[in-house]
Amino acid sequence: MLVDPTRLLDDCERAWREAGEPPVGGRGPAADVRTALVLEALVAYRLLAQHSDLPRDTVFARWPACAVHTVALAGGPELPRLMTEAHARVLAARPDLGAHGAAPESAGEWRRAVDEAARSLGWTWHAPTATDDPIAPSCSAAPPPELRLGPGAGSVLLTLPGEPDVGDWQLSADGEVFVVRPPYWVLPGPVRRVEATDATGTTQVSPVVDPDTALLAFAADGHRIPPDEPLPAAEICLLHAGTLQTEGADPGVVELPTPYGWNGWTLSRVSLTGVTRIRASAAVTGRWLDVAAGRPLGWEDGATLPWLMGDDGAPVWHRPPALRLPRRAGEQDGRLWQAEVRRPGHEAPLSRHTGAPGALLDPWQDVPRPLLGPYEILVHRVGSRRRRRLAAFLAEGITAEPTAEWRLLAPHGGLAPARLALAADGPVTASAHTVAFSPYEIAKTLVLGDGIRRFAVEARIPHSEVRLELGGSPQTWSVRPLDIDATDLAGESALTVRLPEQAVAVTPLLALVVEGTTLHTLRPERRTRTRRGDLRYSLAALADTVRDCVKAEVRLLVAGESVHVATVRTQPVAEDVVPDGGGLLLRGLRHPGELTARLYAVFAPWEQPLTATVDQSGRIPLPSAWRSHGPLIVHLKAGALTPTAPGWPRLRDRDTLVLRRSLWTSPVGQGTGARMSEYLAGHGSLPRGTDAIPYQWIVAARGRDLQACGARQTAPADCRGALADTGPTALTGAADSALRSGELASVLAGSGLAALRIREVADPAAVRHVWRQAPLCALLLTAPLLPYLSGDLAYDVGELYPGEAELLDEVGQFLGDAATTLLVGQADPSGTVGRFDAQTRALDQLPELQQQAVWRSARVVPRGLLDPDTRADAAWQAFRARKDLQYHAAREEFRDGLDAIVIFLDDGHPDLAQAFLGRDPGQLHGPGEDWLRIPQLSLGCALIARLAAAGDARAAGLERGLRHLWTPVASHAPDLTAVDIALAECLVTAEVVHGTG
Repeated sequence: MLVDPTRLLDDCERAWREAGEPPVGGRGPAADVRTALVLEALVAYRLLAQHSDLPRDTVFARWPACAVHTVALAGGPELPRLMTEAHARVLAARPDLGAHGAAPESAGEWRRAVDEAARSLGWTWHAPTATDDPIAPSCSAAPPPELRLGPGAGSVLLTLPGEPDVGDWQLSADGEVFVVRPPYWVLPGPVRRVEATDATGTTQVSPVVDPDTALLAFAADGHRIPPDEPLPAAEICLLHAGTLQTEGADPGVVELPTPYGWNGWTLSRVSLTGVTRIRASAAVTGRWLDVAAGRPLGWEDGATLPWLMGDDGAPVWHRPPALRLPRRAGEQDGRLWQAEVRRPGHEAPLSRHTGAPGALLDPWQDVPRPLLGPYEILVHRVGSRRRRRLAAFLAEGITAEPTAEWRLLAPHGGLAPARLALAADGPVTASAHTVAFSPYEIAKTLVLGDGIRRFAVEARIPHSEVRLELGGSPQTWSVRPLDIDATDLAGESALTVRLPEQAVAVTPLLALVVEGTTLHTLRPERRTRTRRGDLRYSLAALADTVRDCVKAEVRLLVAGESVHVATVRTQPVAEDVVPDGGGLLLRGLRHPGELTARLYAVFAPWEQPLTATVDQSGRIPLPSAWRSHGPLIVHLKAGALTPTAPGWPRLRDRDTLVLRRSLWTSPVGQGTGARMSEYLAGHGSLPRGTDAIPYQWIVAARGRDLQACGARQTAPADCRGALADTGPTALTGAADSALRSGELASVLAGSGLAALRIREVADPAAVRHVWRQAPLCALLLTAPLLPYLSGDLAYDVGELYPGEAELLDEVGQFLGDAATTLLVGQADPSGTVGRFDAQTRALDQLPELQQQAVWRSARVVPRGLLDPDTRADAAWQAFRARKDLQYHAAREEFRDGLDAIVIFLDDGHPDLAQAFLGRDPGQLHGPGEDWLRIPQLSLGCALIARLAAAGDARAAGLERGLRHLWTPVASHAPDLTAVDIALAECLVTAEVVHGTG
């Protein structure tokens, strides 16, 4: 009997979605037959998609449950064989599908795709790890994560070794936690360091930004140049804050578009030939970086295929390069260098060569042929253990020829279609002879093999794209027309268009078109030092024009074409969201193009959000598990979502909708998360115990939003009380909450944990873990050791155990240099930063655009919590919430609280009283300016809390009386609260040390 493959897949999709996640255990003969049929149908449709120039993974998007259950039932070791057999059967039945070079099925690619499919269904199932897949050779040891520029220099990546099947990495970026999978992680912005912990528990620290130099250097291939080495006298890329200053020859600076998330930084391509030293203007005075005279370590000769690249954007060499050993000026030839070629993750070298400084080596002469896949070269001086690492991806003998050197934007969206022809003159072969790119495809995956090993690469032709900047912060590049909210035009907004350099001989114009009529045209900014094909248009001039229009198009007039690059709308994406059968429906949808949604469960705010694509009718499909999650928060975004991990949404955003009335059923199981969800839904009591602490932190931090969306009204207060009862264990448990320091600070203030007295550090190893995940809580746990940073003779650092000394090393990393200054008893070097005074009053009178311009430089360079830039950024957050804070500051008890703090500090705490009075805004001009006193109350409450933690019984009583005033302030200005808790701890510690002396 013939089986209709579409009906088979639809029926299995419906049945498996209802069944839920794949079961654990064996399968019967019936499952074997069904798995083989479904697998063959999926392979057939993937080949049909490729034949039709569609992404092959669209099959997994249409039948995600089929993909997940098939891979689960096929099992790890058998999956490659079953896919190969299914692929052969399909091609035997339909030879035409292989006419253009049908790519073979990769088990590793399927596993990655079905993991995404499982996440889209809300399932926690993961594909089984493949130990025998030839596309992913087993490794004995993984290299450390490395920093590099992403494809097209559009982002900064941290490459993570290993396959996604191996497990998640936990990253701590300056105390903010992310859970990611290989092969890389896109940095959301500048951070000082990233601590990466792999699935085995091994932690490695990757320094990113040194605030003293404010400059990162990258080689021509995108890999970072080690920060402790001189810069090479060659063409490199520099990512820097401020302008570049050099000595010696002119570096010939060419500015490139800023990488995603690096607001306030500049990416420059420079030639350092003849330059002796260089620095960024934002660096500490006198911090120059030397340029090495002589020859730098690197590749020479060889040839790359500019249309092929590895997962992290690394170039693919089809003619292997030679290795130039480093040589400094005056270096003796007798100091030999040794180079070892290895496979990444393998200890055994494939070849080893020795040469004099500056010599040109052929590292590949003894490496077994054919040369295919990733290699790493470890270079070190003979007799030295310090090694430099270079990486190269080789595909010897492969050639590629595109139908166009550059893909231009098409008039109605997307890119001009193109093809890439591949050929081989050796044993290395490609999975397809021709790669076709449809209008919305910028990259396709290929598999290169030699009959034994196979490696995935990415095919990509240089192309035009557009990018939006909001508030001076660059968003992601897109080949689709952008969606722009008209309210964003009033801010610091701009549109950047990337074109081939020859296309800008005649300056392209940007036109605002409404119903076919051009209302306004813009010329690109004159930026003589930028790449000629990157055109930036400031959009602020369009704000008044579109104010009375429902919708307008932004078109690029280039080479006789009118290209649609953006749509401006004056209304929200949608008016409302309602249930609709097996999903959600957006009512009043106004968005014309691609739209994605992130869904957050109100009764499970700790869960990762569900990402879903919105179809043209405004429908959002929901997996069966999410249909009974209860109230949902729906955050909408035009185009593709950003590559970084999502944070908690802001309910006040116009494009954030709330579904308050939605079916909720009690979760399956009796785990802590399930019991906490039942509690938030109004059933049962608050879970207690160590396992419940991270959940309590999250509910307490996001309580106001949860209350507004239908969760139990008493939940935030209940969780704060439970945390207070737990004491130091609550501070330790915060490490597993993945909350930011600001979110933690608001809970510390409201629960009274900011005043918790900790007499000793009982377990330094446990506190060390907290420093990685929740540094503000770790600071309070480390408080008994802070006097040892004062330099007082009564506190000798030599008395400490090694584990305790390690905790003190973290204090400076988190707080910055100002902490040391305060702890030794000196005056606060940034005492006026964060105060609301006459300048803040003047700022309140300026338009929003000018307000942002005044504050936008804050935190361009990541610094410690008590450094002036971080304090200014925290004050800016409080300033933006001034309307909400005014309500609390206008109450009479607010003024009574300030008076009580003054009286208390004047009685025996002169230094603390001086710091408190330093936040005094001066004479107010009326009751409408009560919000100017918010920073003073915040610091005063923090000082009282930390005095209570130091053992002052009177302060403990006053802290309890002030807590109801501090809690709402901390919820609206959490970052200011975090700064003030840390500042108060340093000031109180210095006072205690001085009093002891």
